[in-house]
Amino acid sequence: MLQKVLLTILLSMICAASVMAQQPATPPEGPSFTPPAAQHADSVMVTIILKHQQDKNLAEIRRILEAQGFWDMFPPEDARVVSWTLAMGVGHIITLQVPAGAVRRLNLAIENGAWGAYDSEIYLSYDYMPVWKDYVEKREDAKADRN
Repeated sequence: MLQKVLLTILLSMICAASVMAQQPATPPEGPSFTPPAAQHADSVMVTIILKHQQDKNLAEIRRILEAQGFWDMFPPEDARVVSWTLAMGVGHIITLQVPAGAVRRLNLAIENGAWGAYDSEIYLSYDYMPVWKDYVEKREDAKADRN
């Protein structure tokens, strides 16, 4: 699993570097190519999906999490919880901002604490809200200019 997570992170970074290298000199109208400032220069945002194992009821899931000490290790102390949503039929969708050096610790917290109760998926992510707001604002300005 650690190899899968590290491979996912590496591939995401390569894709991001490739996209950034291919940006035009004069960006077209639309979403901004400038990412929002990170909380820490060496931090990453990670979205974790903990899917309920449907062969277990809620009491069984809670017993497993307590027995494995999940709540003692997750989220890691140096992580900032950006959002935590419970989606019915799916499970927990958690977005954390973590120092880059804490990714291994985060992965181990999932592996040691959540496995057996949840199926997990982990993705590098970023806050798209400022990009979307910038795009909407530019569209409104463009509409006003056309009239």
